[in-house]
Amino acid sequence: MHSEVPLGECVPPSTRYAVSVSLPKWEDNVDYEKGESRVVDRMVSGYPRFFIAKPIQALVTALKDRFALPNETAMLFPSIACAKRCVAFIYDQAPKQHSGDADYVMPRPRQVRIVQHVVEPINKKAAAKDAVSNALREPVSIYCVLFPEYLFPLAKQYWQHTGDGITARLADHCLHIARINEEVEQDVKPYSPFGSGGSSRRKQGSGYHRASPNVLTPSSSVASTPIPEVFSPGAYTARSPVDEGALSEIGLEADAYVEERFGRNLNLKYATEMKAALRRRIAGALSDEEQKQGAQVERGVAGLSPDDVYLVSTGMGAVFQTHQALLAINRRKSVCFGFPYTDTLKILKKFGPGAYFLGQGEGGDYEELERILERHSQDADEEPILAIFTECPSNPLLKTADLPRLRELADRYSAALVVDETIGSFANVDVLSWADVVVSSLTKVFSGDSNVMGGSIVLNPTRSHYSSLRAAFGAQFEDLLWCEDAVFLERNSRDFMSRVPRINANALVVAELLAASPKVLHINYPKFTTAANYERIKRPTADAGYGGLLSVDFVGGEDASREFYNNLACCKGPSLGTNFTLASPYTILAHYAELDWAAQFGVSPNLVRISIGLEPRDELLAMIQTALDAIPA
Repeated sequence: MHSEVPLGECVPPSTRYAVSVSLPKWEDNVDYEKGESRVVDRMVSGYPRFFIAKPIQALVTALKDRFALPNETAMLFPSIACAKRCVAFIYDQAPKQHSGDADYVMPRPRQVRIVQHVVEPINKKAAAKDAVSNALREPVSIYCVLFPEYLFPLAKQYWQHTGDGITARLADHCLHIARINEEVEQDVKPYSPFGSGGSSRRKQGSGYHRASPNVLTPSSSVASTPIPEVFSPGAYTARSPVDEGALSEIGLEADAYVEERFGRNLNLKYATEMKAALRRRIAGALSDEEQKQGAQVERGVAGLSPDDVYLVSTGMGAVFQTHQALLAINRRKSVCFGFPYTDTLKILKKFGPGAYFLGQGEGGDYEELERILERHSQDADEEPILAIFTECPSNPLLKTADLPRLRELADRYSAALVVDETIGSFANVDVLSWADVVVSSLTKVFSGDSNVMGGSIVLNPTRSHYSSLRAAFGAQFEDLLWCEDAVFLERNSRDFMSRVPRINANALVVAELLAASPKVLHINYPKFTTAANYERIKRPTADAGYGGLLSVDFVGGEDASREFYNNLACCKGPSLGTNFTLASPYTILAHYAELDWAAQFGVSPNLVRISIGLEPRDELLAMIQTALDAIPA
């Protein structure tokens, strides 16, 4: 079991691309939300959609130095479509979020703009020594959205909600090529192009130039948005100054050697094949070798193929891309049923015409959902509801919706049903049989190692919306999962089906221990929370269980939660579904600015969420009991 990791360090420890960060004390989480320097300044990593990773920060610094005007900053994206959506979001949200607390002056037309940055080594032989560069046959383009610094919070919202930003591994690749090019250029030129100053360094013949600005048409979903200006510097090579602290050449080379030499990762030139293997794995079309190892999964849907699986860079990217595909079919309102992970609701409300939110996800919310669907189908001033989004189970309350009932309503009113199965995972639950679309965060238990982000979208070929969804994805979907991230997802998920039952068993005994304690006010866990609904979708196999996530509230309120959390001898930080136990004061991290709002839906500000891992069961139980004992009677 991981002992407590120092504040601000990577979780897991000593992991270059760690998905989490250590916030070991209750007060650390509060001070993080307040932006206190004692916490923020010590963070070497963080959850990637909330914390911009150090390699990405270094690449932003380099590109700002080349392209930005005074008092401008930037966000980096892997495609022009992502960048244009960010620009559209800024122009759309600046007037909507204008207030005394967030004084977003409406940017002028073309003040928010996009620069294409092409990454290609000058010396192919030098680059070929690197495992990544040797595998890549084409230049890599990064799209830099530049804007006044005061708009950074809006751009950060887009980055966080959509998961569209570049990954740390991609940023490291760009920095590595920049280093190679700098060394080559220093060999052939008597000066370094990276002295002091900004745009004045773009010397004739050095590879820096700007073509005449090309005006690109915004996507159809943002046709009313001011058109951004896009500079196309052409096929120049990347020669950006590098933060030495952000990149360790020896470390990267050693990592690549170890991974390939000992067979844990395949060579990156097989990234396409590894993505195909991931799609097969998620579709349930296992390889002969996986079947020999005892892996079993049945998605329960006739005609499902790996072609119905789409891989994206983050779990929220799966939600966002699905919402975008639905909006491309019909630009209408959706319904969010049940209290979801925070960014899901933000996506539904901020992109498109908005959404209804039924935050209890049980009881009278079913009748209210039916009234909304009926009103929109009958009222001439309203358009039919586009889709119903729900999580099974939900995060953090672990509620499970009545999927047969939602399916009947969706069919009756021609709405799509989108289900997020991240918490349950397809090893434990069958939600695809009921849904039009299933989305999931592969960052969580599918990967388990907490060192890579990813997401998946699965379309149900037996549902009426299938053809239109396939057409929408065919028209707009981009494969932006970076090759190195695909490599690690494939490696980490090979034993997914064998890990989940062990996590299920560990979580069950921990949940039962907590449920029996008189110090516990309430425990959220699928076996205890809307249990009948969960049992309907639980797979009828011996290995299927209730997942590894639970959340708990204590009789003593905040003081009791603080004592319990501070005395847990495990890793503590954001994320879940890790192979090791990971805890967080969830509501503090996810809803610090809206605690009263979350509380009305049963999400207590004192909630402690625990993601159970693979540690020995007796050690887990002893750890939980010690933390319980620390709470005063």
